[in-house]
This record gives sequence, structure tokens and C-alpha cells, in this order.
Amino acid sequence: MGRRLLSILVIFGLLGWAAPSFARQDDPKLDELFTELAETEDSTKAKMIEGSIWKIWLTSGSDTVDFLMFQGISYMSRGEFAKALSIFTTVIKVDPEFSEGWNKRATVLFLVGEYDSSIEDIGRTLELEPRHFGALSGLGQIYDIRDSEAGALSAYEKAVDINPHMKGVKARLEQLQIERDKKNI
Repeated sequence: MGRRLLSILVIFGLLGWAAPSFARQDDPKLDELFTELAETEDSTKAKMIEGSIWKIWLTSGSDTVDFLMFQGISYMSRGEFAKALSIFTTVIKVDPEFSEGWNKRATVLFLVGEYDSSIEDIGRTLELEPRHFGALSGLGQIYDIRDSEAGALSAYEKAVDINPHMKGVKARLEQLQIERDKKNI
């Protein structure tokens, strides 16, 4: 193999274009982590497990996509939502099977008040990773903002079933359940 061809392959390999990336929501370690998350009663252990899940979700298998995700998250954390939205849209174009790309774009859309578009991206996230408790929590927040009690309850219940250690989500779920029960008396 010629040096020039080899260097081209190395460059394209480093850019993640040689082969499609592998969506990390398919990582077989996730099954065990979700089981442990649901079963543990130790909040410190739960945070560690949750962190492991997020680490897997954020790793696409492509250096290019991972770099773009880092950039998008950085823009998002600085409130530069237009730039973050552009980056996450690029991530989705490069790797439409990467659930966390959809989830991050859904988050930005939520933050800028584009709730319908956020719901669409959450839907795609959940198609790719039905156990995405972060996406379910976000969906619950949107329904909550829109005063859709049934939608919020459903999304929060699913999120808490998957990850019972989300204190804020659990508290809001319990509050909505109490409010619902008072209406039904």
C-alpha cells in the first residue's frame, strides 16, 4: 500500500469517515448498568452508575462526532444556543443513529422554547434509546410547562421507573400525583 494512500486512510480514519460510527446506546454494558441503577438503594452508587451511563451515551465511536458533541455542549453551557443547535444538527446529519445527538439538540430546542421541535427530537432519542431517562425527564418538563398533566405524569413515571434516583423528577411526579388525586376525590 502506497504511503499516500495509507496517509489518506489514516486521515479519514481519524476524522471518522472511514466507517460509520457505532451508536453507543447499543453498548451491551448498558443493560447491566440499568439493572444496577434500578436495584441500588445507595445514592452514591446510583450517581456513579448514572455517570457511567452518561459516559457511554456521550461516546459515539467517532472522533469527529465526539469532538462535535464536546463543542456543542460547550456552546450550550455558555448560552450560545444558535451555535450549539448548529453543531448538534451537524452531529445528527453525520450520525443519525446516535441517540445523544438527538437528545442534545432536543435540550437546546427546549432551552430556546421550541417545544414542538424538542418533542420531535426527544421522540427520535427514545426510538434509539427507550431507556433515556434524561429525554423522558425533558419530555415531562415540556408537558408540565404546557399544563398537560397526563403527558407530564406519563413521562415522569417512565423516567423514574428507569432511574428512581432522580430526586427532582421524583418530587415533581409525586406532586402531580397528589394534585391529580385531589381532583379525583
